[in-house]
Amino acid sequence: MKTPHLLFKLNDLENKKPAHALVNGLDLVVTKFDEDVSVLYGRCLHRGALMAE
Repeated sequence: MKTPHLLFKLNDLENKKPAHALVNGLDLVVTKFDEDVSVLYGRCLHRGALMAE
């Protein structure tokens, strides 16, 4: 098993505002919605744009 990466501290994420993270060359988008946190692939499959922008 690989070592987990700390992307953000929960308190550092703004509610309902996407944040960009780069892990091993993979773009991710992290979004906090009240008490829930989602981590998704961070690029649009159609245009390749960063989803955190």
